[in-house]
Amino acid sequence: MKRAIITLLMLLLTIGGHAMIETLTLEDLSHGADMIVRGTIKGIKSAGKIPEGPEVLACLFETVEVFKGNSKSGDNLKIKNYRGIEDMPEFKEGGQYLLFLKKVESHFEIVNGVQGSWPVDENGKFLGMGTDITVERLKTAITAPPTPKTLVDPVEF
Repeated sequence: MKRAIITLLMLLLTIGGHAMIETLTLEDLSHGADMIVRGTIKGIKSAGKIPEGPEVLACLFETVEVFKGNSKSGDNLKIKNYRGIEDMPEFKEGGQYLLFLKKVESHFEIVNGVQGSWPVDENGKFLGMGTDITVERLKTAITAPPTPKTLVDPVEF
């Protein structure tokens, strides 16, 4: 019985560690993206399923506004997303989003899961993890110098 409890605890710790994303600063999120765009999801279709894993989705995204990257208004971008992973965004066809994207082969993927996908309301305000962020704040983050990384965590006394 003791062995079963220890095994169960180890399993829960292992699974729990994979389901969590590290929340990035807005500056780090912006610097990690090849492209930051606002636009509309025009289509979503299944592109198969990873064996014993999530469903792969092919999403067509029409760009309306470009904050960073080599795109222009009206461009259609192919975005790979996943259904069945807790920290991945769930797109709705026709939904408006601000996306932080990374180029991977012939498509884009969202930077840092749900943190890199902000729904946009009918008034143009960012929602989700972008709530209370203004366009001006976003532009400042994009142009800010990268945050230096520490090699070791600081010691607190």
